[in-house]
Amino acid sequence: MRLLSFLLALGVSFGSWAQTSQPFQPDANGDGLINNGDLLSFLTVYNTQWGPDLTVPCDYQGTPLESFFAQAVSGDVTLDSLYFAYSIYDSAEVFMPECPEPVTVFNLVERSGVIREFSQSVTADGRMMVSSGEEIDGHYVFFDLRYNPEFAVYSMEFGDAAIVAESAPFFGGLWHYANDHIGLPLPSTWTLDELGIHFPAYAGTMNEYGDFQFVPYWSAAE
Repeated sequence: MRLLSFLLALGVSFGSWAQTSQPFQPDANGDGLINNGDLLSFLTVYNTQWGPDLTVPCDYQGTPLESFFAQAVSGDVTLDSLYFAYSIYDSAEVFMPECPEPVTVFNLVERSGVIREFSQSVTADGRMMVSSGEEIDGHYVFFDLRYNPEFAVYSMEFGDAAIVAESAPFFGGLWHYANDHIGLPLPSTWTLDELGIHFPAYAGTMNEYGDFQFVPYWSAAE
């Protein structure tokens, strides 16, 4: 009789366990008490795996941009250079000394160049970065790839001091073209094709002023 009672209790508790989702619920039978019935529920799964099976290899292929980004920040590939080109334009109402009425003036900044120096690094807090920064035709330019494992987010940024030097009072004083920090999968607006990397700027920044092109060249890490 005791054996039958034990098996019945075990069956009830196991059914309760099967209906209990993670995280672990110590009150397996839902009676408001943690007692022998709950202990039997625990014993049925003792020494089994908890959570996802981390031994299963990751088979996610990713998009071309996701693969490039991950390999670049991890050092599996080396970013050798990056061609950039842009044509941005804006207008502003200004007052001339001899004219009391506002006058609309226009400004166009067109520029292209090649960034040739990149370095891969990991910061003290674990952020993985591919960074650049050099003077091109008299103005400082940079292009950075970053990954923050703490929040699993990616970011890309481009900056050219020529925009500041040639733009006042245009573009709201901006010189960055950058994306929001975001995780995988990357949005459909983030792509890599034969024309280069395509990604949006921060809302309200320079993506509203013109066109940008970023073409990376990379090689397998030695």
